[in-house]
Amino acid sequence: MSPQPDGGARAGLPVRCESRTVLQGRVFDVLSSQLELPSGIHQDLLTIEHPGAVAVAALQQNGELVLVRQYRHATRECLVELPAGRLNPGEDPLTAARRELAEETGLTALEWSPLTTFYPAPGFASERMHVFLARGLVRGERALDPDEDLEVLTLTPERVLAEARDGKTLLAAALLLLGAARPR
Repeated sequence: MSPQPDGGARAGLPVRCESRTVLQGRVFDVLSSQLELPSGIHQDLLTIEHPGAVAVAALQQNGELVLVRQYRHATRECLVELPAGRLNPGEDPLTAARRELAEETGLTALEWSPLTTFYPAPGFASERMHVFLARGLVRGERALDPDEDLEVLTLTPERVLAEARDGKTLLAAALLLLGAARPR
């Protein structure tokens, strides 16, 4: 990463930034960066460079969300989550969302709309998550990735808020309850 073209004149942007890759992984890379902020403060940081991801709030006609339960080794727990996955290089987020819904649940959707986009952990990761609302669900073929072991389940958004602990899933359920998507 090179210095900001405006010399960091915008609030908080570094006036100097030098980075190098210290770990190159299958899913993400880890960078070591040395920053100088406009205030003169120096920071040494490790950050995760992630290609981005998608999640799908697949809403059934009865108002329940289609979810998956899977083991997440980082938490050492089985979590209830929206169907989700990372973006392939250059992939359109909606294309990835359609792929992930089909792979993980065997469903396709007749209607798609963006629900939100957010950074799950901006303090240390560049990952940007695109969440889509999918309606008009149609049963199709499930084609899990070779390393996936998922259980499909459905819950109302209220039950999701009570049972889930995954951020993208909690956010989508809360947005639906706040009326971000009206029932049809």
